[in-house]
Amino acid sequence: MASAIEQDVKTEETKAYKLLSGYMVELMVEYERDLKKILIWLLGGTRGGTMRLKILMLLRRRPMNPNQLARALNVNYRTIMHHLEVLERNGLVVRMNNSYGAPYFISDKLDKNWSVIEEVMRILGIEGEE
Repeated sequence: MASAIEQDVKTEETKAYKLLSGYMVELMVEYERDLKKILIWLLGGTRGGTMRLKILMLLRRRPMNPNQLARALNVNYRTIMHHLEVLERNGLVVRMNNSYGAPYFISDKLDKNWSVIEEVMRILGIEGEE
């Protein structure tokens, strides 16, 4: 009898796993759709889109702090800070800590979904720099 109960439990666990797996896939698809909308707006729908894309491409190569980004892109530190704040607010970059000069990184979610950026670049007619 314990065997039948164990089998029922296993069947219920399998059902729960399939339900949860389906839900996770749905969430991932929804995240990619939302990410695409965010990227289209931040890279193509606003004046600073080109600068934000350049920042993302540099950070994908290696983490950098705002001063390094400003030098690499030949722009003002405040300009970089503005764009980093926008990118961070939208979950595209993360800062190592809150100290002055802390490096920024591409967020894990964006890094894992970099193909969405490439798709948005194609949609917007932007050529990649990598």
